[in-house]
Amino acid sequence: MTKVKQIKKCRICGNRKLERVLDLGKTPPANAFVSKKDLRKKEEYFPLVLVFCGKCFLLQLAHSVDPKTLFRDYYYNTGASKPLVEHFTRMADELSKHYLDSQEDLVVEFGSNDGVLLGALRDRHRALGVDPADNVSKLARKRGVETITDYFGKKSASKIVKKHGLAKVIVANNVFAHIDDIHDVLRGVDILLHDDGYFVFECHWVGNLIHEGGFDQVYHEHLFYYSLHALKTLLATHGLTITDVNLVPIHGESLRVYAAKKGKENKAVNGFLEKEKEMGLTKKETYEGFSEKVISNKERLGDLLVALKKLGHSIVGYGAPGKSTTLLNYVGIGPKIIDFITDTTPSKQGAYTPGMRIPIKHPDILTKKKPDYILLLSWNYADAILEKEKKIRKRGVKFIIPVPEIRIV
Repeated sequence: MTKVKQIKKCRICGNRKLERVLDLGKTPPANAFVSKKDLRKKEEYFPLVLVFCGKCFLLQLAHSVDPKTLFRDYYYNTGASKPLVEHFTRMADELSKHYLDSQEDLVVEFGSNDGVLLGALRDRHRALGVDPADNVSKLARKRGVETITDYFGKKSASKIVKKHGLAKVIVANNVFAHIDDIHDVLRGVDILLHDDGYFVFECHWVGNLIHEGGFDQVYHEHLFYYSLHALKTLLATHGLTITDVNLVPIHGESLRVYAAKKGKENKAVNGFLEKEKEMGLTKKETYEGFSEKVISNKERLGDLLVALKKLGHSIVGYGAPGKSTTLLNYVGIGPKIIDFITDTTPSKQGAYTPGMRIPIKHPDILTKKKPDYILLLSWNYADAILEKEKKIRKRGVKFIIPVPEIRIV
């Protein structure tokens, strides 16, 4: 494919009447951090536009960027986030207790990243990861997790079955929204999943995006912004029934969905579908209201930061997750506003943010330099970070939380 293409129909149901609801302009890929040696090179920018399907109620990006541009080298490491490590360790325990019976049971995770979840399962069951990024696949293998460097779909699933047999559980966390040909993924699930097995996945919930205003969750890797309504349509197309669902406090709020070839929807599924209707997630007007909220947030945050700089205050950033690329580029926050950003991910330290080119440093710098304000770009972990950084706050440093509502604490 070319590096970017505009879709002509809904990726789930094929509807050609898609409604444009938000245009965030053009940005670089969210995780395309720039090394010092590449600062003189020109970055690639791609459109970031959201459209709504009134038939299956899917919110999705209007353009697809070539996955080789996005995922071949990937800076996102699950193991660098303590909250995510704890979350997936608990998930591993749940899967082992309720969905896996013996050491011979096979669990396959696609989009397995650096193998945190499978690392918690590999001593109890057969565990296999599938991830297209060379760098994170290597990290998973160092963790002792057998990992195939490949995209998951019909072809790779067939290879896995021949070598390893059928999977009792297939897992996909924070990746189910990333894959343009999602139907090929589900054809792969159909091939690989045991008739009595479960497909369990987590993805960011569009209800959180819309009603909490977390527009920075919108970036090129995230092609889909799922409601349970849209997921029900998608999975049913491939003979899968959603048997259970719950919300988990990851990336704001994410859906954890349990699906099987056999089984029935429980009360939680029916109740959640009703909840989405009440929230207006099946109506275009709801998404247009979200767009207005995003534009207002951009103006207010930009004005606040410029005013603080004019008063002579120093500002730094905290955390360089992928979503920070959207916020920084859309609002226009560059090194003239923010001196630097701290991040715990070793591969990001010494690099620069995509587009705005803000330097990223080790968090230890905050023990030497005292900024007046810290823009909390990892706002979804605000409570944990504010508790962790009590010493900094006692020194008089203020945190700016940009989403969903701008707050200074």
